Amino acid sequence: MSPIDSIVDASLADLSTALNNGNLTSVDLVAKYLLRISAYDCRNTALNSIPIINENLFEEAAAADDRRVAGISRGALEGIPFTVKDSYKAQGMTVASGSEAFENLRSNEDAFTVGILREAGAILIGRTNMCPMAYGGMLRGVYGRAESPYNKDYLAAAFGSGSSNGSGVSVAASFAGFGMGEETVSSGRSPASNNALVAYTPSRGMISIRGNWPLYPTCDVVVPHTRTTDDLLILLEAITKQDPNTVGDFWRDQPFIQLPTPTWSKASKPFTSTKSAGYLQGKRIAVPEIFLKQQDGGPYISKAIEPLWCQAQADLEAIGAHVEIIPDLPVLRMYEQMLRKSGNENEPSLPFLPDDWNGTERSVLIAHAWEDFLNNNQDPHVQSLSQVNPQQIFPHLAPDDPQVKFTEPANAVHWAKLASYVSNRSDRRGPGKSAIYGVPRLEKAMRALEQIRIRFFEEWMSAHNYDFIAFPAAGDVARADADVDDDSARHAWTDGVKYSHGNRGLRHLGIPSVTVPMGILEDSEMPMGLTFLSRAYDDLSLIQAGRAYEQGSWRRTSPPLTPPLPSDRIPSRDNTRSSQRPKLAITKCSRSSTGDGEIQVSVQGIVSVDLPSSNNFKPLLETYIDGQRVPGSLITIEPLPAASTDQSPAVARFTCESTAAPPPVQDSRNRVVGKIARDGTMVMILARNGESGRPSGFARILH
Repeated sequence: MSPIDSIVDASLADLSTALNNGNLTSVDLVAKYLLRISAYDCRNTALNSIPIINENLFEEAAAADDRRVAGISRGALEGIPFTVKDSYKAQGMTVASGSEAFENLRSNEDAFTVGILREAGAILIGRTNMCPMAYGGMLRGVYGRAESPYNKDYLAAAFGSGSSNGSGVSVAASFAGFGMGEETVSSGRSPASNNALVAYTPSRGMISIRGNWPLYPTCDVVVPHTRTTDDLLILLEAITKQDPNTVGDFWRDQPFIQLPTPTWSKASKPFTSTKSAGYLQGKRIAVPEIFLKQQDGGPYISKAIEPLWCQAQADLEAIGAHVEIIPDLPVLRMYEQMLRKSGNENEPSLPFLPDDWNGTERSVLIAHAWEDFLNNNQDPHVQSLSQVNPQQIFPHLAPDDPQVKFTEPANAVHWAKLASYVSNRSDRRGPGKSAIYGVPRLEKAMRALEQIRIRFFEEWMSAHNYDFIAFPAAGDVARADADVDDDSARHAWTDGVKYSHGNRGLRHLGIPSVTVPMGILEDSEMPMGLTFLSRAYDDLSLIQAGRAYEQGSWRRTSPPLTPPLPSDRIPSRDNTRSSQRPKLAITKCSRSSTGDGEIQVSVQGIVSVDLPSSNNFKPLLETYIDGQRVPGSLITIEPLPAASTDQSPAVARFTCESTAAPPPVQDSRNRVVGKIARDGTMVMILARNGESGRPSGFARILH
């Protein structure tokens, strides 16, 4: 019997057990997730977290099922669906990074992590929503933005840095087993906090980021999103494998600083074998008071934070941790001072960034990183920024638009100038040969960033005998209308709200973090996370700390706007291995207008299976349109005459004609440029030979 009865909030271990026990197949599991996506992501709540569905997902799922039946399962992730942020390459799919300029850019290969996950048997279900080029958080991109499954009046991530909002929503709403996000400032942590998820932001070079669109290459990291830390540990066993190819991965490829080898690189199952519920017993955790309550000159802290933190402190102390409240985090104070260059004359020994390095990172460095990405991707239509319409890279908004009215001018990127920064560069291929490493003063800047972290964080932690730092992930959650309302926008762009706590410093300095659910804010009914920090490259200890707190508190709650559906149920008996999986070929799948406000969906195809006798051929078909099952009376199945040889397959032709409501018309605020799942009609077909047969599937979004 399966240890679970629903896919909602199911752990990766439980899903794997259900698949291994034969309670359901991977094709069944994909279908169940698609029905949830139809119900909540495309219709009703219309969360819009997965705008692009992988058209090959059922073929990938069927291959996983075939391997499992043959006894050659690839492991714990075999057959489990996942999502990736639109900044990840996935071979054959578009990789727009949320930008209209790259809506049709095709991936020539998988990003390293996508490839590793596919090798492990995981099934890519689709691409998740993000703001244009990851610049910002909840600003609408070519596919719009994802909405909160907890409270429609609040944002799914921070407005200033939460670009992995689609990833967070897709995992929280149980549209997939896990998601792959990314972070430059707080783009991975913030969606995790706002969606009651676990997020891990690794030390530099710990997880290969090759094959991902960069933004600020000195900061960018891969960020997995899971519902539990145990799920994270299973996922890390796959994605932390060493990538021998460094080209396109800024920190692993750079020639200036030798990065440590991950401590887990030679261990067998280093993550799942190190679980310890009592890991925080006796550990010293420093908590900056500036992130706990409102102070003059400090970040905004909602009054709703205090009771959550009091409970978190009690939870930490109950599992044996020693919690010490400190005024602030010196490394962040020093980082802000470094950006302002204050104190440089009085303290010449301090490491400082080169003059106007902030401007360099937002111009020349971005241009070189993007040029490298396009060169390496080798799309025949776009291989250079010079081939891109700069007016389409990022939305051109009026200065008084609430989305940009309260932003920091110093962080502006001059999109139209990017191509000019790389117009005369000579492209060189190979490890460490990118022209980006020839940017003047780059080495000085990188060494300064490393020294700030080492001297003012790691040495400071050692001097005070701190094991970890912890604090609420943010000071508050912004309102959903921050894109159209000045008052909401002003609050959304307030320090403590616009980013997760730590602002740009954590990623720029390479400080790893783990964020786990801390509870629900009483006023907004939105989740808030608790973030743990550790010394760089002490990532395994950091993850253990996050797990120990999670296991001792269990503060995650499911999103109320995406409750379980009847189709989420997992059968309790083995009914998926008794019959051969049929072949399913679709010859027609189209939609047209009926002229009376509905649409006509027409599907035709062939189902076949190799059988010793046609008497054993009992084809059954399930057809769904936008998550609604089409009555069997509208499906015609016509067995075709058997061929003369005994080895010929049994074949049947089928047709399905049905009407459905058209996609809802979106208002101007929610209308998007790109073609997305929400604005189309989802058609899904499952074919079996007999009620207990293993299924094959097909899915398409019709526009």
